[in-house]
Amino acid sequence: MAGRIRVLDEATVNKIAAGEVVERPASVVKELVENSLDAGATSVTVKVEDGGKKLVSVRDDGCGMSREDAEAAFQRHATSKISSIDDLLRLTSYGFRGEALSSIAAVAMVTLRTREHDAAEGTEVVVSGGKLISLSAVGCAPGTEVIVENLFDNIPARKKSLKSRNVELAHCREVMVNYALSRAGLSFSFSSDGETEMVHVPAEGMKGSLALAFGPKVAENMLFGVAEADGIRMEAYLGRLEHTRSSLSDLKLFVNDRPIRPSKMASAVVSAFGSRLMKDRYPIGVVRVFVDSSQVDVNVHPAKREVRFDDEQRVIAAVKGCVESALKEPNLSYKYDLTKFSESFEPLARIPASEIVKAVQSTLKVHRPSADETGALPIVPLAQIMSTYILAESGGNLLHVDQHAASERIVYETVLKAVETGKEISQHLLTPLVVNLTPTEQRVLEENLEALQKAGFAIEPFGKGAHAVRSIPTVLGVAQGESALRNILGDLARMAPARRLGLEVIWRVACHTAVRAGEPLSEGQMRALVSELMRTENPYTCEHGRPTMVVLSPSDLEKLFKRRA
Repeated sequence: MAGRIRVLDEATVNKIAAGEVVERPASVVKELVENSLDAGATSVTVKVEDGGKKLVSVRDDGCGMSREDAEAAFQRHATSKISSIDDLLRLTSYGFRGEALSSIAAVAMVTLRTREHDAAEGTEVVVSGGKLISLSAVGCAPGTEVIVENLFDNIPARKKSLKSRNVELAHCREVMVNYALSRAGLSFSFSSDGETEMVHVPAEGMKGSLALAFGPKVAENMLFGVAEADGIRMEAYLGRLEHTRSSLSDLKLFVNDRPIRPSKMASAVVSAFGSRLMKDRYPIGVVRVFVDSSQVDVNVHPAKREVRFDDEQRVIAAVKGCVESALKEPNLSYKYDLTKFSESFEPLARIPASEIVKAVQSTLKVHRPSADETGALPIVPLAQIMSTYILAESGGNLLHVDQHAASERIVYETVLKAVETGKEISQHLLTPLVVNLTPTEQRVLEENLEALQKAGFAIEPFGKGAHAVRSIPTVLGVAQGESALRNILGDLARMAPARRLGLEVIWRVACHTAVRAGEPLSEGQMRALVSELMRTENPYTCEHGRPTMVVLSPSDLEKLFKRRA
């Protein structure tokens, strides 16, 4: 029998290797910008067309390359950054220049123009599909420019898997913001289809980088912490408590200026916040860790998105200490406008404490009500308990209503019925709500735009990271529009793509529009809430399956007071 093991040809090997480095246009941007930074660039200009699918151009003022180095840079495993295996243990650069160029050139047409600062002329190298097309002298500015065209044209299946122009553009934009955060002392420019998307200059420093990432208002009031111990130096720039999100997508982590994915470091940040964070809320901001390169392994992931520390617990402890130092600001309280609560709030009628005690005896077995126990009968609110539960009476039964779960059910059915019957689910805003989304939020928005439209949002770009919200779901108030949108985007960022459907977004609208636990309600608001709840098709659970109410029947109370067995 003939042998089944085959040695793959070089072209196939190069394409497989490229798959580890080049996932999408943003991967090309990342690799080329890192090469520019490793070359000592102080200014990096990036241009993309069609979200980077048609073109990615990266120009820098770094050291440039000689003719010999420019040609060698396209060979596999060619690099100026290591000379032996031992160098991997103390790697301080972002990656291997030749490895990136070789991988990119295997799946695109690449033109490299470069000149050393003291050279009379530069060099142009053109490589397409891994094959050298031309090598010639050229007049060009000192530094290096790499132009990548028609990504994945020679791999149709990979090209087909790319997302829309706006989604791929959002990924590219996010990469650029990350490097502005990690290298705030450098100049960065990013444009798309001829329009400037982002500019950062050294004079703006870290404050300018934070404004690009989180918006000027959030950046202006960020908390700052610093810590240094046992050879580890840390900086933390954290959003205030009112700027938390529903996911970790806007907590940016860097190790020796290298952006990494959320990890145990992120858990340490959340842990340091402790009880300051509401349930299912997460901080936003930037945490930068600087540690000796020999103490960290950056090669545990092909694209270097993860790192491994020699002494992880020491780093985690340092992260907590740094965050805690940021949280020592004396005025850390929420800066909310509470006037909206006072407008409709009325003092609740007091009832004897003994009645409350009877109702909440922890030893009593409770159950969900049946239709027979509550159905056609009126529910009369008695009081609000713990600013979370409504104590009510219906036909002799004592009900405990979870105000958040009840409100979720009401909103969910309202929107769902409107969708099913074709009724208008959006309210048009006379004055568009302009929202400055973070790069991560922009990416999630583009990926889920159709689902958001089905739920009642109408959103369009408004220039330089801003978006105009022209319509919102009818169940939302204008004041809730921005916070609800951000929370929904945070939820979607954590979800698998297969679950990001219109129905799922409707669930998220319901959850983030609903009356919250801990929110004080007037007697009129309580009455309206329970009345609307009982008009829903399924008043007994929220859309997640949690009970909206539990009931104590007259017989339950009689058993409690030993009136019957």
